[in-house]
Amino acid sequence: MPSLKYQTGDKVMGRWPGSSLYYEVNVLSFDAKSRLYTVIYKDGTELELKEQDIMSLTGFQARTRSRSRSNSRSPGRRRSRSRSPARTTRRSSSRTAAAATTATAETAVSSRGDTKLKQAPEVKLSPM
Repeated sequence: MPSLKYQTGDKVMGRWPGSSLYYEVNVLSFDAKSRLYTVIYKDGTELELKEQDIMSLTGFQARTRSRSRSNSRSPGRRRSRSRSPARTTRRSSSRTAAAATTATAETAVSSRGDTKLKQAPEVKLSPM
């Protein structure tokens, strides 16, 4: 009979099924026949987990510390803000003139619309 790795009442980290996320759980029991641990999450959810989906608190903390340390040592990627060769900043003079004419016409229409709104009489309703 193999010895139990986790005892009833132990606080351990349990992996949520189908995910890579670990949450703090309490071990409720162990079923020797199915080799599953029954655990309870903080929100009250009870699940049966395999031993491979459970990790001790100290082992989990050591694992997360080593990951964060290794990530901080790497220099990281820097993205350049260069333009792609397909994009150019120059436009032909005919395009620029057409765009300027359109922009001027749009601002003239919107400014006329604003004055109409300002000149409209204000209607006040009072209860009878």
